[in-house]
Amino acid sequence: MDEKRLKYWLALSMIRGIERFNAGVLAESLGGPEEVFRAAPDALPAPLWKLLSDFSGWDRVEQEMELARKKGAALVSYEDPSFPQSLKRTYDPPCLLYMMGGCYREDIPAVAIVGTRHPSQYGTLMAETLGRDLAYSGVNVVSGMARGCDMSGHKGALKAGGFTTAVLGTGVDEVYPREARKLYEEIVEKGVVISEFPMGTPPQPRNFPKRNRIISGLSLGVAVVEAPLRSGSLMTARLSLEYGREVFAFPGQVNSHRSSGTNRLIKDGAALIEGAKDVLDALGLSLVDRPEAAVMMPEGDEKLIFDALGASVVHIDSLCEKTGLSAAKASTVLLEMELKGMVEQKPGKAFLKRV
Repeated sequence: MDEKRLKYWLALSMIRGIERFNAGVLAESLGGPEEVFRAAPDALPAPLWKLLSDFSGWDRVEQEMELARKKGAALVSYEDPSFPQSLKRTYDPPCLLYMMGGCYREDIPAVAIVGTRHPSQYGTLMAETLGRDLAYSGVNVVSGMARGCDMSGHKGALKAGGFTTAVLGTGVDEVYPREARKLYEEIVEKGVVISEFPMGTPPQPRNFPKRNRIISGLSLGVAVVEAPLRSGSLMTARLSLEYGREVFAFPGQVNSHRSSGTNRLIKDGAALIEGAKDVLDALGLSLVDRPEAAVMMPEGDEKLIFDALGASVVHIDSLCEKTGLSAAKASTVLLEMELKGMVEQKPGKAFLKRV
């Protein structure tokens, strides 16, 4: 795209609240972003014309373009062919996106995985398992790279060798939370990181609701793993319904606050899911079985149990004797292994190695 034209798109994106006016559609109807700035007062809503006439950030526009160039971020305007079409069809899309890493994959379906930042072990495992199985089936796993369920969904997709999209509530060059540095780098290498916020934008509470609408807008549906009644995940689910997307939820314990939100979603009509097959069936997509080479290799306590399992079923008491693990520890590890597809549970607390 012509650099001068891109500067106008960037300037539009820097005007706070511009998404309320669907500036992308407006710019296209007037012939381009330059024409929005040049429009007569009677051609625009009065509040928008006031914002445009007060804009004095052209030096910041120049600095922002240079900073993005130095850090390797692509600026993708609303009219760029690589701007996600599903997001473009929402009623409040950004007029410009920053992208770090690869290009957004328009050729594969996208499903969002979201959930609490403080999941239970069950929530962590279900998010990672769902991300893995969706990615094996050729789905772009979209999430917000937040602590907890978001990070687990991304990790599952990457372990499957799939594509994943992280939508940030910061600039694309800001890693938040800090412990996500390694994950961020892997997503940049194998997927794409997206934000509508300027370079260097720090994490601020007001940014995350805006980020959530992009997660919803990119996706055919959103799967909520674990979420309390008051959470950003439920906000993402509500936005998804407004955009006409599917909403899925994992059921949880009725006495767990972490599942109060997901259980409420199910009561209100969200589709109850137990795994990727339920999501894919609802979206008319096919489940692809994992190749043998993709089976996770056990380590630590998992390896102890895996090696103790034979060709026939083994009761948990026998596994405890062979491994020296307590019954509580063995049960926890076996649950993880079952969710990862390493073992299969039979009636009577007996287990079988999956090969």
